[in-house]
Formats: sequence, C-alpha cells, structure tokens
Amino acid sequence: MLYFPVYVLAFFIIEQNTPTSGYWVTDLPLDGCIPFVPGFAVFYIIWYPLFAAVGVPTLVKDGAAFKRWMYYLMITLTGTLVFDVLVPNGQHLRPEGVEVDGLGTWIMSIIWAADTPTNVFPSMHVLGCLGDIACCFDSKIFKPWMRAVITVLCVLCMASTVLVKQHAFIDTVGAAAVSAVVLLIVYRKRVFKKYREREKLPDST
Repeated sequence: MLYFPVYVLAFFIIEQNTPTSGYWVTDLPLDGCIPFVPGFAVFYIIWYPLFAAVGVPTLVKDGAAFKRWMYYLMITLTGTLVFDVLVPNGQHLRPEGVEVDGLGTWIMSIIWAADTPTNVFPSMHVLGCLGDIACCFDSKIFKPWMRAVITVLCVLCMASTVLVKQHAFIDTVGAAAVSAVVLLIVYRKRVFKKYREREKLPDST
C-alpha cells in the first residue's frame, strides 16, 4: 500500500520537470480520424474509483491476489515513470477553443488545467485498467457479474483515453504491449496452475 503515495509523489515531480518542448510527440495520422467525444470524460475519471473497487475488497479478503495485483502495478507504473524520465514524450491532440457546455467539457477543462499533455507513453490508464481486469479474474472474491461490470467499465475507460484526447493511439497500444509482458510474468504460475487443474484426469477410484 505504501507504493501509492510514493508513486503519486514521483509522478508529480517528473511532471513538473518534464521539458515543455523538444520531446517525442506520439501523435500519428490515425489520431486525426478519432473524434473528440467529451462525454467519455466520465469514463476517463472512473479510473480512480475502479482502483478502489478492485483494490479494497481484494486487500481485505484475498491478500495473495492483492500482492500479485500490486506487483503488476509496481512494475508497469514504475517502468513508465522511468521511461518518461529517459524519453520525455507528449502529444498535441487537445482541441483548442473548447467551450464548457456540459459535464464532459467541464471535467476535461479541470483535467487540462491540472495535467499537461506530457508523459503519455505508455498510457497509465490502460496499464491500470488491464491490471484491474486481471485482478478481478484472478481473485475468487469477485462474482461473475462483478467481473463483467469491471471489465466493461475498464474497456470504456481505456477507450476514453483517445476519445477525450488525453492520449494518442500509440500510447494505448504501447500500454497493451507492456501489460501483456508483465501480466505473463506476474500471473504465469496462476494461469498454468489453473490449466493443469482443468486438464487433470479424474481419480480412477
């Protein structure tokens, strides 16, 4: 649990010291084809409640699953911070002249005022959401309907990263690639164990 305050502190320190120019711009021509949908801002900020919805019950009822989830988060999020220091990056996709005319644009105006469009690769939102999905399927405390709800919300949250112009498409793809590798490292024993149990022949007695 002590990792979270350390991570938040490191994130803001790096954010404050990121160059304002001369960084790697992650924009691709494909990003121009993705519309700006401010209504998805609701799903963008749901990233934070999702952490609590997955983490708190897992911490209380399934310590082993909580540790695996945290190992995944510590590896991916710390790795992202290190990468952002070594390779400063950002995107230039935020639309200009957006008027606050609804809940979505109001949320985005607050986010844009507090968060610069830098340190975007790989997307921490995508990394976190994929970790949430893995955790809820790893732990037995989540019922099937809970897993379905969490998965749907995580997918909408990941989609929102490009639809509210917080990330370029490559930021999400890069996060998915990084996540796949780390998930394999952290959860491989669990996956193989479940596979062996499924393939185990019934007792002949």
